[in-house]
Amino acid sequence: MVDDGRWRLLSLPVVGWILYDFANTIFSFVVVTRYYNDWIIEERGQPDIYVGLMVATVSVTLIVALPLLGALADRLGRHKPILIAFTLLSVLATGLLGVVDSILLALVLAGVATFAFNCADAQYHPLLGAVAPERRRGRVSGIGVSVGYLGSLTALFAIGSFVEDGQAQRAFIPAAVLFGFFALPCFLLVRERRRPARESDVAPRRPFAQLAATVRRARRAPHGRLLLARFFYVDAIATVLTYLTVYARRSGDFDGDSIDLLLAISAVTAIAGAFGGGLFAERIGPKRVITATLALAIASLLAAALTGSGQLLWVVGPLIGIVLGSLSAVDRVFLMRLVPAERRGEDFGLYALVGKLSTGFGPLVLWGGTLIVAHELAGLSKFDASRVAVVVLAGAAVVGLLILRPLHDDAAAA
Repeated sequence: MVDDGRWRLLSLPVVGWILYDFANTIFSFVVVTRYYNDWIIEERGQPDIYVGLMVATVSVTLIVALPLLGALADRLGRHKPILIAFTLLSVLATGLLGVVDSILLALVLAGVATFAFNCADAQYHPLLGAVAPERRRGRVSGIGVSVGYLGSLTALFAIGSFVEDGQAQRAFIPAAVLFGFFALPCFLLVRERRRPARESDVAPRRPFAQLAATVRRARRAPHGRLLLARFFYVDAIATVLTYLTVYARRSGDFDGDSIDLLLAISAVTAIAGAFGGGLFAERIGPKRVITATLALAIASLLAAALTGSGQLLWVVGPLIGIVLGSLSAVDRVFLMRLVPAERRGEDFGLYALVGKLSTGFGPLVLWGGTLIVAHELAGLSKFDASRVAVVVLAGAAVVGLLILRPLHDDAAAA
C-alpha cells in the first residue's frame, strides 16, 4: 500500500510507470493503428480477413497464457519480471517486422509482437497500485494515458517524417527502438513490495483449470459484470481503431497525409479525454464516466455510418479519440477498486484476456464477417459494407452499456 501522506505525483516511480504508457502506445499506434494494416492490406494487397485471423489466433493463445501469467504474478508477489520479459520479446518481434518480406512470416511476427505486448500490458496495470494511493489513482491513470497519446504523436511525427505512402514497413524498426527505450524507466524506477504467497497460491493449476477458476470467481463478483461489459465496448472501440485508416481511405476523402493529420488530432483529443476522464472518475466515480463515454461513442459511430460522409470523420475521429482516452484511463481504475490486491495479477490477466478476445472477435467477426456478407454476398461496395460494419460495432457498444448499467460506483467501495 502506498503511503498517501508521503506520496508525490512527480516521484520517480510514478514517472517511470507513466512513461511505460508512452512506450506501449507507440507500439499500439504503429502496429495496431497506422502502419501494419496499411502495409498488409493496402500495400501488399491482402484481404482484410488475414489480419482478423491473425488477431483471432493471438486471442485464442492468450486464453491460456494470461490467466496463468496472472496467477504466477500473484504467487510471486511481483509483476515486473513478467512485464520485462514480454516487453523485450515484443520489442524484438516488432523490429523484425521491418526486415521480413514473406506475408506469412509478417503475420507470425505481428502475432508474436501482439501476444507479448498483451502479456506485458496485463502486468503493467496492477503496478498502478504500487505507485499511487487509491484516491489518487484516477489522475495518475489519466496522466499515464495522456502521456501515452503523446507517444502516438511522437510516433506519428518522428516516424511519419521518413515513412512515405507505400513504405509502411520502414516504420517498424524505429518503433521497436522507441518502445524499448521508453519502457526502461518503468523497469528501473518502479518498486514493488513483494507479497508473500498464500498457501492456496503455491500449487500451480493446469491452464484451463486456472482459467475456469478465475472465471467462476468473476461470475460471482461485481468485477465480472464490468469485464463482460468491457468485452462488448472494447470490441467496438478497438475494432474502429484497427480499421480507421482503411475506412478513411475507402471514403475517398483521405490520402496518407490527411490520415496522419486525422490521427494526430484524434490523439490530441484522446489526451484530453484521458486526463479529464481520470479526474472525473475521482469526483463522480468511474462507472458514470464510462457510461457517458460510451453514449458519446455510440452517437459518433452511428453518425459516421448513417451519413457515409468522409468529411464527418474530421469530427467523429476526434470524438472517438476522447472515448478511447477516457475508457483507457478509467476502466482499469474501476477494476482496481473492485478487486483485492492479492488477486490483481489474476484479475488483470482476465481483464487483458477479455479485451483481447473482444479485439479478436471484432476484426474477425463483426468487421471481417460483415464485409464478407455485405460486400461479397450482398454486392455492396467496400465502403458501404464498411458503413454497415460500423453500425454493427455501435450495436456492440450498446450491449456493453446495457450490461454495465446495474453496476454502481458504491459497489466498488465495499
